[in-house]
Amino acid sequence: MIRSAMISSAIALLCLAGAAAADTEFESRATDMLQTVFPDDAPGAVAVVSRNGEVIFNRAFGMANIGLEVSAETDHMFRLASVTKQYAAAALLALIEDGEVALDDPISRFLPDFPVGEVTMQQLLNHTSGIKSYTNIPGYMSSEKIRADLGTDALVAVFADEAVDFAPGEQMEYNNSGYVLIGAVIEAVSGQPWNEFIRERLLLPLDIEQTDAYDDNAIVPGRVQGYAGPADAPQRAPFLSMTQPHAAGALMGTAAAVDRWSFALHTGKVLGDDLYQAMITPQGAAVNAMGGHGYGYGLFIGEWFGQPAYYHGGGIFGFTTHTLWLPEEQLSVVLLSNRAGPGWGTQDISLRLAGLATGRAYPVDRAAVEMSDADRAQFHGTYRIDDDTVRTIRIEDGRLISQRQGSQDFTVFPVENDRLAFENSLASYSVERDDAGNVTAVALHTGWGGEPERAVRISDEIQIRETVEVAEEDLRRLVGNYQLQPGFVLSVSINAGQLQVQATGQGPILMQAESSARFFNTQVGADIAFELPASGSATSLTLFQGGQEMPAPRIEKASENE
Repeated sequence: MIRSAMISSAIALLCLAGAAAADTEFESRATDMLQTVFPDDAPGAVAVVSRNGEVIFNRAFGMANIGLEVSAETDHMFRLASVTKQYAAAALLALIEDGEVALDDPISRFLPDFPVGEVTMQQLLNHTSGIKSYTNIPGYMSSEKIRADLGTDALVAVFADEAVDFAPGEQMEYNNSGYVLIGAVIEAVSGQPWNEFIRERLLLPLDIEQTDAYDDNAIVPGRVQGYAGPADAPQRAPFLSMTQPHAAGALMGTAAAVDRWSFALHTGKVLGDDLYQAMITPQGAAVNAMGGHGYGYGLFIGEWFGQPAYYHGGGIFGFTTHTLWLPEEQLSVVLLSNRAGPGWGTQDISLRLAGLATGRAYPVDRAAVEMSDADRAQFHGTYRIDDDTVRTIRIEDGRLISQRQGSQDFTVFPVENDRLAFENSLASYSVERDDAGNVTAVALHTGWGGEPERAVRISDEIQIRETVEVAEEDLRRLVGNYQLQPGFVLSVSINAGQLQVQATGQGPILMQAESSARFFNTQVGADIAFELPASGSATSLTLFQGGQEMPAPRIEKASENE
């Protein structure tokens, strides 16, 4: 009996030692990876990883304030951006749990003056309301309007009279106005500012103190500066009043506080099981609505290498954020960064940390394999995805450039194991060859795992689209304004004999002609096809971009919101 107990103890000690060794290796590899992404003299980040509620990684990288030469620390405060939505959703669900609100309650019950009163709480929670998202109002986010301090009523008034994008429940489209309205409902029911209700009802009972929506002028210990632009040439982020992100994105907090919240939310310490299950179960138009992933209430719902994954990212002036919860692993990943700009995205870094923590994927070393242009030429060609879509890989200035039809260019580079990795991304191609070693296909793997998208090589040549010259009198038939949706117009004009298209609030883009009625721009991955009658002006156009077909009828004049 004593000998058996000694053996059991020895086995337990060995298991603990093995776990400790694994965590030490994870910490080393994660640190190396994050130091590469967030160098010491650039905008930084704090990453926290925990397993079963126990923190196994909590490190800060880069700078909290470049001008003052202040390095990021783990207790620094970051804007959470749209990670805020899961807190707001849980707060509304807590009111539902109290019997004060129901999921099928219309807005009109709480905000009787709101014009689209039939929209339900559930449709606000899962972005199926159709209400215009104020952040999509042309020009709003780049105007002085975003700098104004607004109370809840004034903020709701910004979008209240905008035409709806679709009938409630008909589609799913990510919507910040919906979460402002959730905040307004919380205030109407509780009698408290939305953030105070979240703090007092949800956070303080969990002893989570370092999370709140702080006034822009408040002295907040550890508040970091946000930056925009590339890591090697950052600029101070432009100002916006944090009254305006509201319950859609105005919370601030430490990464450790967000990690504690995530563990509590997903282990039954915030909501009862019925409402928690509703929170993580996409319904109706919110099922598989976002690139194959669904949306519950304040959370995206997907799969990571065959297991459930609940996550949300955020982006706001100067900050990008991400949270990830893997229930099978009981693993939480939180990444808060004070940079919004090109480079590695917080989602890919979170997935990479999850892979390192579980030993399942994403080696840290993505060093390029040296290749000459002659070696790169083996990949050069056109690859067919399906009957309507091809992908090309070409050599340009010593780099391999991949482009899916209707999308933009991406740089890829060869790495070990016959793969082509995407720059600043977890995506990669696995390369298939015949017995003679010739490339016959490439298969696209994303950071989420799952079945890759295979493209079979159909030509050693790049199927470059033929361009034609179109007479100016024919181009004039296309000139005009075309409405993609209320308040968002494509203005078509002629510039130096070439067709030019300008979307509301965006810069002009020159289009190349494939025919007198079809034009394209490979840099932005856009095609436009015009509907032309036998004579006279075009009656409509269809924009093909990002895998979507977006019809736009011709209108007499541009929207007043333009």
